[in-house]
Amino acid sequence: MARHDSESWGAPGVVDWLDGDWPSLPVDPALSALVDLVEIHHGTGPIIEVGCGTGRTHEALMRRLALRPHGYVGVDLSPAITERARARYPRAEFRAADLYDLPFDDQAFGSVVCTDVLQHLPEIDRPIAEMLRVAREHAFLLFWLRKADVPGSTPELVTVEVPEHGVRAPFYEIAWSDVEVIAACRTAGGRVLDFQVVDGEGHDLGLVRVEARR
Repeated sequence: MARHDSESWGAPGVVDWLDGDWPSLPVDPALSALVDLVEIHHGTGPIIEVGCGTGRTHEALMRRLALRPHGYVGVDLSPAITERARARYPRAEFRAADLYDLPFDDQAFGSVVCTDVLQHLPEIDRPIAEMLRVAREHAFLLFWLRKADVPGSTPELVTVEVPEHGVRAPFYEIAWSDVEVIAACRTAGGRVLDFQVVDGEGHDLGLVRVEARR
C-alpha cells in the first residue's frame, strides 16, 4: 500500500512553510466552518486532531469556550512539526504518530478533527478507518475537493518548492471527489451526516461530519 512520505514532512524549511501564512488562518472561512461544526456537534470526551501541523486548528478550537473543557490531543507524522506546536502551545498535548496506525485504543476520543491532510495521501481508506476507530462520536474532515467537471487522476508525488523557506520536497497534492470520500467513510463503518462545500479556484474545499457507527 502506498504511504505518505514521512521524509518530506521533516525536510528543511517545511515547519516554517507551514507557519508562513499564520496571520491569515484564524479568519479562514473553511476553518471557521469546521470549528462551528465541531462546537455544535461534539458531545463528550477529548478531541484528537490528526495531522495537527503547528497548531492552527488547535488555536481555532480552543478559542471557543464551549470546546475548552473537553481536552485536546494533536498528532502529526513529523516530530519537528509537533515540537513547533508544543513550543507555541505548551499546555496542549502534541505527539508524533502515524495516521495509518494511530497509537490509541478504540473509541479513546469523543471526536476526531482532520484538517488539510487527506489531500496529501495517496489513498484515504485506511486513514479514515483509523480516525473512525478511535472516535466514539464523530470525525470532522476538511480537505481538497475535486470540482465536479474535473476528471480524476492517478496520485503522483509533486515536487513543491517554496524558495522563501528553502523547501524543495515531494508531496501528494490530490483533490478527492465527494464520491471517493463518502465511499471511504462508509467502508470504514461511518455514516456521513453533513457534507459542505466551500468554493475555490483550482479546487473546492469539502467539509464532512461523519458519525462513527458501532
